Amino acid sequence: MNNEFNHDTYWSDTWIKHIESYLAVPPRAGYWITSHFPVSLSILEIAGGSCRDSRYLVSQDLDVIGSDFDQKTLDYLAKRYPESPLLMQKEDAFSLSFANKSIGLSFSNGFWVLFENNQQIYSLIHEQARITEKYMISLVHNIENIKLVNQFKECTKLDSLYDIRFFHREELLEIINESGLKYKSIVMRKFGGPIDKLLTPKIKGIKNPIQTITKKIVPHVYDYQPWTVTERIACVIEL
Repeated sequence: MNNEFNHDTYWSDTWIKHIESYLAVPPRAGYWITSHFPVSLSILEIAGGSCRDSRYLVSQDLDVIGSDFDQKTLDYLAKRYPESPLLMQKEDAFSLSFANKSIGLSFSNGFWVLFENNQQIYSLIHEQARITEKYMISLVHNIENIKLVNQFKECTKLDSLYDIRFFHREELLEIINESGLKYKSIVMRKFGGPIDKLLTPKIKGIKNPIQTITKKIVPHVYDYQPWTVTERIACVIEL
């Protein structure tokens, strides 16, 4: 694990290098959320970084807030998308400014993978649960996808951003239960995989004519692929 993840300056410097490449990727989590959850829920994206998913969700006329703890990143996005209706605000995921049970659905994507210490994740779990009324979601990288694990190991040699924690489903469930969180149900869903190629705006330089259809279909196809090719675990907790 990269110890630099704990320093504010690391993220300010890192996002300036990487944010445009993140913004160029389809908002898969946004597609997935609109395909699986009630659109009437208010939504908070925690540790959003590029906030590409919350920006997509607000474009679908949903009640959404995007958040991140790095003000430099938020300022960059405000200038990058001056006409965006998305409300973005600086938030510490360990101490959110929202009232108890004031958000219908909260989610983070690739956030818990930055923490090797389970005690920190316990704190994140309880704070997210405090402000969430119905569903809390965390997407983390899947250790059963050996090819992806090896790809990240290679990338780490050149870029410390890839030095993250991968999770097994049983490990993730154990962490949540050890945190002491009380919940109605918990399910580990599949997210991301080879089928995502159909979401790209262009295929071999040609505009993808079926992208508007595939963004509705692909989130459901994830369920039928094996865990060995699944990119992330979508941990869905109903409170």
